[in-house]
Amino acid sequence: MALPTHLKTASHVALVGVPVGVVVGLAIAAYDYIVTTLLWVPFTGTLSTTVLCLLPCIGMLLTGLIMETFRVKTSSMADEVVRAYHHPPSGLRPQESIPKLAASIATMGFGCSAGMEGASKWLGASLAARIQSIFNGFGWLKWAHGSIETTMLVGASAGISAIFRAPLTGTIMGLESPYKKDLAYDALLHGLVASSVSYATFVTLRNGTPYFPIHFSYSIQLRDLLFCIPLGVVAGVGSNFFLTVLSFIKSVQEKYAYSKYLKYLLGGILLSGLALLMNHLVGEPITLQAGLPTANKLLAGRFDSQTSLLIFVAKLLATAITFGMGGVGGLFVPSATMGAGLGAFCDLYFQPSQPGVFTLVGIAAFTGASYNSLLFSAIFIAEATGNPALVVPGILASCTAYLVSTGISNSPSQKTHRSGEPRGF
Repeated sequence: MALPTHLKTASHVALVGVPVGVVVGLAIAAYDYIVTTLLWVPFTGTLSTTVLCLLPCIGMLLTGLIMETFRVKTSSMADEVVRAYHHPPSGLRPQESIPKLAASIATMGFGCSAGMEGASKWLGASLAARIQSIFNGFGWLKWAHGSIETTMLVGASAGISAIFRAPLTGTIMGLESPYKKDLAYDALLHGLVASSVSYATFVTLRNGTPYFPIHFSYSIQLRDLLFCIPLGVVAGVGSNFFLTVLSFIKSVQEKYAYSKYLKYLLGGILLSGLALLMNHLVGEPITLQAGLPTANKLLAGRFDSQTSLLIFVAKLLATAITFGMGGVGGLFVPSATMGAGLGAFCDLYFQPSQPGVFTLVGIAAFTGASYNSLLFSAIFIAEATGNPALVVPGILASCTAYLVSTGISNSPSQKTHRSGEPRGF
């Protein structure tokens, strides 16, 4: 009996997992090309800094126009995948796919503080759900039949893997996202295959450079590990503060019955004003877009301790304003930039064995707390730098931050534990 079971599983991986990886990798490559190559890179190469700082006004207004014209019910992307997984009848609303994707392009392509991973997760999940639904409609293709919700998580993992250029991180993030203290492990095998294929497809077409290319090989040092605990505490508190500010902004704008377009315009004005202020104080508009270049500059030690903390606060406000006022996108890279600001501050004061180590650990701790993750955030800094030993300080800090964060998450649809039997395929 074991052989047919394994053959069926292998067939499902080949018939579903591999195609999902290819399709999602192609889609994320196209999405990245539009946001980065067609919009943001030309903007930064041709516009003055002052004009660049004004782009979020356009981005938020375009986002609002798209969302209201097509009556898109929610700006959530990553959390919508989690909700659809737990409540299958709700689904991912195929009729909203193109408008919501366009709104995310407007948010990020015009410099609002959002990352591409939210849309990548959502797009991957939407495509995977559609592929599984098509296969389920063919009665003769029984070995390709399966749970749409589980395949949806496989697609979400593949989307994250492609945009992060990190297949293991994407797999674990997809499996961790539905729960605070559990894993959707029924999607593990398919997720690993689809994520690997998606990553390979993406880097064939787009830039395969790691998020955080560093020029040292890290080896574990006891002193570094000891300082990971207080860093984790600070990151956990900082994550709680960020999510509290985000919740406050959402509640305030929902309380007052002003025009929805006015909400987007106000959000854009605040983002542009903050970018102009930071350009005056720091010399560059570090609150624009997701923040990956800023995180790499923090990693390289380009800012002093006071500026590092200022970047943390400014990025926190910019991200809270973007999503509190209706922006569409992902929270991970902006959260990673906040964590890098806190970590860079600790780098300068605690002096780790290698400059930049605590900046990376800060990224793992802050994102781990924000996403209620014990695994993917630590794995991410190892994959994104090519230094596997960073998993150890990353896990210590992210576990500490997880405990300090007391279960507050940026994904309201997360459940604490799974209930019932695994869905499987």
